[in-house]
This record gives sequence, structure tokens and C-alpha cells, in this order.
Amino acid sequence: MCEDVGMAVDLAWLLGVLTLALLSPGPDFLLVVKNSVGGTRARALATAVGIAAGLAVHMALVSIGLAALPATVLRVVQLIGVVFLGFLGVRALVSSPRASDAAEPAEAPSARSGFVEGLVCNVTNPKAFVFFVSLFAQVIDTTSPAAWRLLVPVVVVVHGLVVWSALVFALQSAPVARALGRAQRWLPRAFGAALLLVAVAMLVDALR
Repeated sequence: MCEDVGMAVDLAWLLGVLTLALLSPGPDFLLVVKNSVGGTRARALATAVGIAAGLAVHMALVSIGLAALPATVLRVVQLIGVVFLGFLGVRALVSSPRASDAAEPAEAPSARSGFVEGLVCNVTNPKAFVFFVSLFAQVIDTTSPAAWRLLVPVVVVVHGLVVWSALVFALQSAPVARALGRAQRWLPRAFGAALLLVAVAMLVDALR
């Protein structure tokens, strides 16, 4: 009984830390906000699903014992992430603003592209992987029950999906959408510039 209570406390602590981490400004957060403000709900939610899929990849790597990936591998992954975020930032900067009274253009980015963006953005962020490794070390070890080692990764992925989806619905709710309506012409570009700044910061970190 005491052990079950201790596990429940550990899980609550884990989810609290994860919520703060997910909502901190970073590549995933900026991407979800950009696609929520400048895209359709389907694309924004697909971005959230893609990020959750990326979390599943991180959790799988941790679970099968690949926590100690070589530094060279992490650096290569980080450089891929730099290129990808740079591409997303440039595309947002040069894209034409959506007119609020116009129909959705045929060439508008699809939900599938949102999923791919979310997945690649999360998977190519080595700091996210290192964060999960260090966090899991606090709540899981080799003596933990197998059910616990399975439950925690599943909860992490579901929690991420819920948090990102809630952010999408909040940003696209009527009051927020009205407040952001006058900024639709420049706000996606602002988040594109922010993604470029994150890419530059990641590049500097990778080249140290």
C-alpha cells in the first residue's frame, strides 16, 4: 500500500514537472503556437499528435536502454533539427498571410504536414531526450516493477498529447481568436522569426 502511494506521488510529481517543461518556450511550443495561429485546427492538432509521437520515440529509446547515446550521434541529430527549424522559420517568414475573409487556399499546408513537422521537431531535439533521461532516472530504476516502467512512458505520451491539444483549443477559441485577429498578418511571421532564433541557438550549442 505504501509503495503504491509512493508511486502515485512520483507520478504526480513527474506530470507537474512535465507540464511546466512542455509549456516553456521552446521549439515544440513555438511550432504548436505558430500552426494554431496561422493554420487550421486540423493541422494544429496534427502537430500536437506529431509531437506526441516524438515523445513516444524518446520514451522507447529510454525504455530499451539507449539512454547513453554517443555525443556524436546527439550532435548530428541536433544539426538536423537546426536545419529543419531554420526551414520552418524561413517558410513562415516568406509565406503569404491568410486573409480572414478568404476561403482556405488549395495549397494550404495539410494536417499531414503538421504531423510531420511536430514529429521531426521533437525527435531532432536532443535536449528533450536528455531531459527525459534525467527525469526518468528520478522515478524509474532497474528495480521498478515492469508495469510501472510501461505505465510511465504511456502516461508521458498521453499527457503531452493532452497538453498540446488543450493549447491548440485555447489559442483557437473564439475570444483568443478575436484578440489575435488583427495580428494575423504578422503573428505567424513573428513565430517564424522565433523559430529561426531557436535554430541559431541550437546551432551555437551544437558547435561548441
